[in-house]
Amino acid sequence: MIYLSLLMAIRFLGLFIVMPLLALYALNLQHANAFNVGIALGAYALSQVFLQIPFGKAADKFDKKKILILGLTLLALGSLVCAFSTNIYMLIFGRLLQGAGAIGGVILAYIADLTDENTRAKAFARMGQFIALSFALSMVLGPTIGAKWGVDKLFILTALLAVFSIWLVIAKIPNPPKIVHHQPHSSLKEILTHKELLKLFLSGFLQKGLMTVFFMLTPIIFTTKLGWDKTDLWKVYIPALVLGIFALPLGAILAEKKQKAKTVFVLSSSAITLSLILFLIGNKYTYFAAVIVFFFGFNLLEPVLQSFVSKIARAHEKATALSTSNTIQYIGIFLGGAGAGLFIHNHMLKEFLVVSALVGLFWVFILIKMKPVTKLKVVTYDNFDKSFIEELKTEKNVYDFYEKDGVLIVRYFNN
Repeated sequence: MIYLSLLMAIRFLGLFIVMPLLALYALNLQHANAFNVGIALGAYALSQVFLQIPFGKAADKFDKKKILILGLTLLALGSLVCAFSTNIYMLIFGRLLQGAGAIGGVILAYIADLTDENTRAKAFARMGQFIALSFALSMVLGPTIGAKWGVDKLFILTALLAVFSIWLVIAKIPNPPKIVHHQPHSSLKEILTHKELLKLFLSGFLQKGLMTVFFMLTPIIFTTKLGWDKTDLWKVYIPALVLGIFALPLGAILAEKKQKAKTVFVLSSSAITLSLILFLIGNKYTYFAAVIVFFFGFNLLEPVLQSFVSKIARAHEKATALSTSNTIQYIGIFLGGAGAGLFIHNHMLKEFLVVSALVGLFWVFILIKMKPVTKLKVVTYDNFDKSFIEELKTEKNVYDFYEKDGVLIVRYFNN
């Protein structure tokens, strides 16, 4: 599983590493303005929105490894287009092509297939930590490499990382086990009307959307309002990195070991909302604090978000729930960049921050009403027949069940 987590982290590092300087870089391209730069920032997420679920369905029908290789190839090609872009529209096309390799849901499903009920939460938490760490590294490597050698070199680095990831898939990742579901797959409508899943989807949407907002605002505000050079941005990203690394194990420990998942979600949303208010206050101290507080809140939630989607979703709806969660997060990324760009282009930064802070307060309020995750008892059966499976379908104490490599796994309500 560690190789799948590493694969996800490398993929995100390639996408994140350009973010700290992309807004400044894109503004200098032909035909660029604040709005279409915001589009460029979130364009890769737009492709993900439309292709996450098709890639997931393809992975259910065909060899998952081949689907992963296809997605990584698109990431490499899109990165090369971005590296050689001479105008904003070519950059947007390259970002769309980067995002067309929508394999996030496939990797999540792969991890779910390879793990059992006792190790899945830990595997998802580890993957979240890898992603958050790649996010933190991008805040340091992006400004350092980009300022010295150019943002185009960051895109070339992303292409090389994609090629390395293809090697990982071929050489290191095992084939998935055979999974058989005996319950009908849930419809998208059922997933989207599940109240507790909706709270997780909202959290992912706002967490990732506001990430794009911060990568849009931070370089622009620090260079225009505080007079910093882009080579100085590491001075705010390094402290954010340090505190963010501290938040990674804290979120996982509180949610998984201490069973304080609700606390993690409320703390994360509160920190992210506070960071918006600090940006709104608008002086050099609050700007600095805003970036640090935001990334603490972001990293606190990242290791546990998808883990809890996997826990709440039933076995036969897990793949759909994870793909839906990913899709909603990418909608947030795109709308965050486009919304911030539109408001800044119309000189309405303050109004944008006010609206964002109000949305953040609503998010906190919703999460305060979040219910604890249902505790389940897992039982495995090596010997079973069709009549037993039919009994499970009508037994009220059964949460879900499925076969994995010939072993029947049943999750019961722990009454």
